[in-house]
Amino acid sequence: MTARSRFENSPLMAFSLAGFRKGSYIYKNMDEIKDRRYIKEIIREYATRFVSWGAPESWDLDQFKTLENMILESTDVTVNANTLKRFFQQRTGNPQLATRDALCRFLGYAGYTDFVIKKTRIEEAATVTTEINIPEQATGQKEEITTPIFNSIQTPAQKSNKIYIYLLSVLLLILSGYLLYTLKIKEIYTNYLLSKISFTAANPKGVNPLTVTFSYSIPSSLLKDIKLVYEEANGDTAEKQLSRPVGKVNATYINEGDGYCQVQYKGRTIKSILIENRKSGWSIFTRNERKGIFRTLPIYEAYKKEGYVSLPLDSVVPEARPGHLFVSYVYYKDKLVDGDNFMFEARVRNSVKDFAIPRSDVMMYILSNTGRHGFALNEAGYAYIKFISGEKNIKGDDYNLSKFNFNASDWHVMGIRVENKRSTFYLDGQKIYNIDYTQPIGSANELILRFKGCGAVDYVKVSKLNGQVVYEQDFDSLLQ
Repeated sequence: MTARSRFENSPLMAFSLAGFRKGSYIYKNMDEIKDRRYIKEIIREYATRFVSWGAPESWDLDQFKTLENMILESTDVTVNANTLKRFFQQRTGNPQLATRDALCRFLGYAGYTDFVIKKTRIEEAATVTTEINIPEQATGQKEEITTPIFNSIQTPAQKSNKIYIYLLSVLLLILSGYLLYTLKIKEIYTNYLLSKISFTAANPKGVNPLTVTFSYSIPSSLLKDIKLVYEEANGDTAEKQLSRPVGKVNATYINEGDGYCQVQYKGRTIKSILIENRKSGWSIFTRNERKGIFRTLPIYEAYKKEGYVSLPLDSVVPEARPGHLFVSYVYYKDKLVDGDNFMFEARVRNSVKDFAIPRSDVMMYILSNTGRHGFALNEAGYAYIKFISGEKNIKGDDYNLSKFNFNASDWHVMGIRVENKRSTFYLDGQKIYNIDYTQPIGSANELILRFKGCGAVDYVKVSKLNGQVVYEQDFDSLLQ
């Protein structure tokens, strides 16, 4: 047997391996302990932000579904409500990094790593500086520290070494400067130029087919890497390379629905404008935003013999149906009513018969080219965006409507009255909230009744404040 074989089979080798495994186990446990500590910090920050909900241990599944939608809206990342429930109520040993990342991004951090770094800095700043003690001799006197005195005469070898060190320092300085410019300063300057890009549209909403004029101003040094990307409502795209740093371009959108025009720099979207291409009269929009599925349908596909509209589920493409299907009944007419002085009401329902999705959201909006009024109700009393008027926006957790005992399965009349920049919202004739806003929205041109699921609409009516009816539709007769 060789010396190496004797060592590998020796008790010393076995002891060394056992020690290594134990050390790895200890380090792993230390990391898990730190993660658990930071997870508690995340939960603590959410509890502070959503203090009106109570302690996270008491949150129900509806609140976690609301939080799921809020995180998706803020981060474009889906964290399932059941996953959130396990996380916040500490039923998960070690949540996935993607979950922690999304939760931290919603709080305003770049991600979980950024959250940990910033928390660590706070802890370090609070740590008392450790005092350095000077060892004492046996006599009780502090030991004196003396500095040796070197001969001031330098040998040729020492001088040569100093020259080499100086040259090396200069080279390192030049290399550091180059890397700093390449990796950081150049990026900062590019981002500065990107921030100077101007991109606007004069008429981004109108009747189909819609021709839009875009105005742009782009720094010349960026022009070769810039392109415009036009996206139709059905997902079709077209690209255009710009030849001048300042100018105007026209684009015609032929598909009804919401399209986009984007300024892209090296494939990265810098500016984006929503294009609202509408058909005059009534249409149906079906959308599953999480899957990027959008489709428009004619209103007659939703007609019922009983005198209301409700889209059959088999009219929706199968892949758009589960989970997060939204159906909107949309009416468009130029200069429909003064968007700052009107009354708008609709009789609506979102029942199992109407293929409602749990929580049964019901929303109504009236829009102009520059703003909107509207509100949302559901059976839990919460909705992501609950009330909106002009520049004012009341989020779901800011006002709980559960006291109204809203049952979406029954018919209800939802209403909005706007007068002198004050919006009042009604349910079955009862006032539920009001908002004062400052920025007028101008001439309204679009009505939207939106449901989580297919929903149903019995009638709509828009009036001036003096009671004069501007538009009314009760869906008793078939519309084309």
